[in-house]
Amino acid sequence: MKINSASDIRGRVNFKSANVNILATSDNHGNVHSLPKFVKTIESNKDEIFNKGQKENTLNVFAIAGDWFINPSKKGFITKSEMTNGDIQLGFLKKVITLVKQASGGDKSNFKTVFTSGNHDLDGGDSFLYKVIDSAPMTTLITNVDIENSSGIRKLQNKENSKCKTSVVYEIPDDKNPKLKHKILFLGVTIPTMDFYNPGLLKKMKFLDNGNVKDTQLSEETLQGTIKSVKNEVDKFKKENPKGAVVLSAHTGNRLSKIIRDNVPEINVILNGHDHKNLTSLKGKTNINSLGKDNELVKALNLHFNDNGDLESIDMNTYFTDLTLTDNINSHPLQQFLKESFTNDMTPIVSLRDMTGDIDELDYGNEIRYSNSYLANYLTSAVKRSVRAVEPEVFAVGLQSSIIRGGIKQGANNLDLMKIFDGVSEDLSNLKIGSVKGDELTGLITENVISNLQAPTRNTIIHWSDIQVNRTLISQIYSGESDKEYKDAIKVRNPITKKFDPIDNDESYKIVLAEKYLIKDDIEWPKKIRDKFVSLNQTYDAMFRTYLYNIDYDIRITPKTKEQRIL
Repeated sequence: MKINSASDIRGRVNFKSANVNILATSDNHGNVHSLPKFVKTIESNKDEIFNKGQKENTLNVFAIAGDWFINPSKKGFITKSEMTNGDIQLGFLKKVITLVKQASGGDKSNFKTVFTSGNHDLDGGDSFLYKVIDSAPMTTLITNVDIENSSGIRKLQNKENSKCKTSVVYEIPDDKNPKLKHKILFLGVTIPTMDFYNPGLLKKMKFLDNGNVKDTQLSEETLQGTIKSVKNEVDKFKKENPKGAVVLSAHTGNRLSKIIRDNVPEINVILNGHDHKNLTSLKGKTNINSLGKDNELVKALNLHFNDNGDLESIDMNTYFTDLTLTDNINSHPLQQFLKESFTNDMTPIVSLRDMTGDIDELDYGNEIRYSNSYLANYLTSAVKRSVRAVEPEVFAVGLQSSIIRGGIKQGANNLDLMKIFDGVSEDLSNLKIGSVKGDELTGLITENVISNLQAPTRNTIIHWSDIQVNRTLISQIYSGESDKEYKDAIKVRNPITKKFDPIDNDESYKIVLAEKYLIKDDIEWPKKIRDKFVSLNQTYDAMFRTYLYNIDYDIRITPKTKEQRIL
């Protein structure tokens, strides 16, 4: 089988016996404001993406490899205050599916949508996913769900014309032989450890290999249930259709997708989500395509079967949405829907001024996961000021980097502000306050930094409002390059001089952390200190919104915003 890195579809003269066009995306993260450009990109390249899309012997598939949704329980819209993130994001999903179908040829095309849940799609618990499965015009694939112990999934699957399936097989008629039907199997795998990502939120749904560990700690040994479920489906399909093609939509990240590929080599294509990368790799007959994030790109694959029924070749193109010409974008139906949905939410409300004179925004980037960040500095300080209105003695606010999902710029609107704290489920984002000794705070910080050093872009680091952490020194101590103590790598703000002084291990410090961090059992220090904390019945988002309201959305960047809190 020939696999090409770029498509030459337009130059093809002879149409082979059957054709499968797959448009793939992943990790949208609820970014509805960028969907008009996303759809415009598809429409501008539809002749390549949906090559011969209206032909009877062409199947067109829109594949979503997870995390279309994020934090679906959250409210905060101005235009439609009664609606949640999930309501809005589901409405846009239905609109996008309709527009993608039109791009493929509309009712004249053989068009399917397949959806695989990501961890953020379950931020609202399994009950929200059931709502999505029931109402969206697509087939949801749940290959590695433990059906026997998932009563909610069994109930959905028992419905007439159920759209919730372990796998689905589509057939494409041959262009010459009416008796020949080409077959393609689609499967969907979700990162299984929901006890880590959304602890306690899945009531009637359980994944095979579920556990309280991050994906970086999963291995081939701990992924056996998932591997077996995929292999069983593929083996059964291949026994009946030895020439059939296999496509796996995997919201697992590239490392785990490779583990599945190595154990199930009959897979032809893996559409990979979760790790937010734009990668392509080929081993054996398996092509892995990682799909990026936040509507930055879409990938189009064209699978071609020859006259003998063999899968002859796979062509792949990547389309970057930032390169899309946006002429007349304001008249686009999705842009109109965006305006109707968020008339007031799209009005600029933020005034941002740099009192030191050299930056014009608090930027969000991947480096926030492992290094100093002006954005994190501002957010933690702002939340602390709001908390102090009800708890004057609070010393510092800690904020996991993974919770932050957006920056702040001049003229930002309510949609922009709603994205900032979108990295944690509303059901797990309650803030808690408690007093810890200096040695306990040292232990907590050190454990967190060492974890981050092991996987800087995957394991979250905690940013602090009034604590300076020398990540470099902790790394040197951990690796044996320095004989200093871990407490030497941590300094706390002196309330009088406002400078950072060495931490006092015998002193008490009143700190604020999120519930999701404190309930974790896969790391040691939260278990040791959680009983010292009580609920504030507030979230980062609520506290930050209160602060912005009190300053009339007039954000000022000061030297304190720019100080080095992670060294």
